[in-house]
Amino acid sequence: MGNIICRGKNQGKKVLGGKQLGNKMGTLMTKQSKHMKEKKQIGDIDPNFVCHFCHEQVHLEHSFNIKGCAHFYCQECIVKFIVTNLQNNVTCIMCPIPGCSGLLDPEYCRPILPNEVFDLWGTALCESLLDTQHAVDSTFTCDFCVEQIELTDSFNIKGCAHFYCQECIVRFIVSKLQDNVTTSVTCPDQGCPGVLDLEYCRPILPYDVFHRWGKALCESVVMGPQNKYLFCPFNACSTLLIDEEPEDTKQAQCPHCKGVFCAKCKVPWHTEFNCDMFQKLRDKGEDQQLEELAKNKNWRRCPSCKYYVERRDGCSYIKCRCGYAFCYNCGVRASLTSHTRQCPSCHK
Repeated sequence: MGNIICRGKNQGKKVLGGKQLGNKMGTLMTKQSKHMKEKKQIGDIDPNFVCHFCHEQVHLEHSFNIKGCAHFYCQECIVKFIVTNLQNNVTCIMCPIPGCSGLLDPEYCRPILPNEVFDLWGTALCESLLDTQHAVDSTFTCDFCVEQIELTDSFNIKGCAHFYCQECIVRFIVSKLQDNVTTSVTCPDQGCPGVLDLEYCRPILPYDVFHRWGKALCESVVMGPQNKYLFCPFNACSTLLIDEEPEDTKQAQCPHCKGVFCAKCKVPWHTEFNCDMFQKLRDKGEDQQLEELAKNKNWRRCPSCKYYVERRDGCSYIKCRCGYAFCYNCGVRASLTSHTRQCPSCHK
């Protein structure tokens, strides 16, 4: 009988020839192969990567991403990279890729770092910070004394950004106290709202300056603008007194030292001048007061030593304590050994 190859219809069904059947089967196999390849790509992703440091196949579980960028390497290589940088005194460690902004810091890398590497990095960061602080200039130029001063010896003005050396601030305060400025010591920079007060400046003030300022503040509060208080003008007393006398009272007596003084002029009692004259002479100075007093008392100056002398009684012949003799009336030099009751020059 032999192999019969069908070439027609069999019971109404279409029968493919050998060549047609082969082509059909080839098409089916190609589609099935493509489907299996796509399935493998979707479901069977390779879990390994090649580290660009060691060029080894490493599982993704052992990778480590650089902070701030998309680069990643194996954990072991990252640790070695950090150790190398620390050995080169580099503590701010950037991504291994040049120009990349990624970085590594101790806290971020802590999960993969051995304890000794983590401690080494922390110590290096502290040392670099200290070195930076020491490198900064720790001196400044004080605008008062124009000297180079250590910043530890500076003093900031309260309420502003100005600062000066402590010694100059103390001198500035003392000068203000001498000018009777106690409650409103402002910043030395003109127009600045900064202020200096007693408690704020206490850490730098010597005891005597602090005590003097405190006493002046108390006196300014007690004295006030009403001027109802005054000090005894005698230096040995200087007691604070309450002025309860009528406004026209001039002569008063201190209840402590019993000294008599002028309540209006606040000085020991001036017997030779009235208050108006005394105040005018006081404004001109002590020399003018003395000259006016000598004129009223009819005193004379010694032509030699210029000291004032006063004749109580007797003739016009005067012998000064410096040894010079002269006429009390006209000032002409007289003999040291003898004298007459009448001056040969002025005949008085």
